[in-house]
Amino acid sequence: MYEALAAAAFSPEDPEQVVEAVGRLRRRNPDLSRDELACRLAGRTALLCGAIAALGEHVAFQALALDRLLLSIARVSGRPASPLERAGAAAASVLAAGMAEGLRRGALRTSRLLPARRASLLPPVASVLAAGAVTYGAAQLLGLAARRYFFGRGRPRT
Repeated sequence: MYEALAAAAFSPEDPEQVVEAVGRLRRRNPDLSRDELACRLAGRTALLCGAIAALGEHVAFQALALDRLLLSIARVSGRPASPLERAGAAAASVLAAGMAEGLRRGALRTSRLLPARRASLLPPVASVLAAGAVTYGAAQLLGLAARRYFFGRGRPRT
């Protein structure tokens, strides 16, 4: 998975999956604005990352999904990412996935402290929900930051 992430970071073009995902989303939702399309992309990626985190740790998959999210938002904005922005997106996605994993592990440790005497399923259910929620939130926040940057509220104009 990290090979695909590195290829996306150093490639002069968007990965095929990004181009296809954005094209499919535009065909299915022709009436949505660019910002609304970006919100949909962020929501879908957040659900995917949250589900994967709830099932178990897979940081490499999440980093790749977050990188594709950032590149997709750039593409939806009308101006694909520059080579420097691609490298920055790859670095940001690895950092976000790593931080989300750290928070997820902390949430799992905390949920194991819940009393299991009355409800034996409480700690494992809380662990799964906490892991999914933490990673879902991280993906949504990264999507928000990308929308702010790529839709002109932080990106330098050329």
